[in-house]
Amino acid sequence: MLQLATFQALSCLLFCRPRSQAGFILPLALTASAVLLLGSASVHTLSLQKRLRIHSISQREQVADQLRSAAQAFVVATRGPEACLLQWPSLDWPSAVHACNGSDPSRLSGGVVAEMPWSLLDWKPSIESGQLRLQLADGRTGNFRLSLDPSAASVFGISEVQLQGRVPQLEAE
Repeated sequence: MLQLATFQALSCLLFCRPRSQAGFILPLALTASAVLLLGSASVHTLSLQKRLRIHSISQREQVADQLRSAAQAFVVATRGPEACLLQWPSLDWPSAVHACNGSDPSRLSGGVVAEMPWSLLDWKPSIESGQLRLQLADGRTGNFRLSLDPSAASVFGISEVQLQGRVPQLEAE
């Protein structure tokens, strides 16, 4: 009997409202749905932004790694007779080749690392270091500072790459 009385009181509270308060459930439900929809859209957008950021960082690291590999290939190519060329800027190599017996500037001007061709854009030596600019086949470029041994023409250190934007690809000769 008590339960029946409680049920009748509750049903009267819910269904026996005055005309001025009728119909408030539908707008409340629509507002709650809109808030939930906007909240889930925001979470989805944040998730997509994070995924794009991670992808971008991964691509950047991959390009930096490819450029580091190209710089290491350049350093390996400077061992032997080509080491003599390190004392001159790359623009002067064709005229300096007579001073460096057996050297071939074309060995330092490009190569292939992990199926990715690279080319030398510029080499500018100074007393104990040099500035190296390389370009990958897809147009991405990077700068390196190479530490040079002042007593011998050799490289003993490579700085971290400084990435630059894409530049127009050089046409093959």
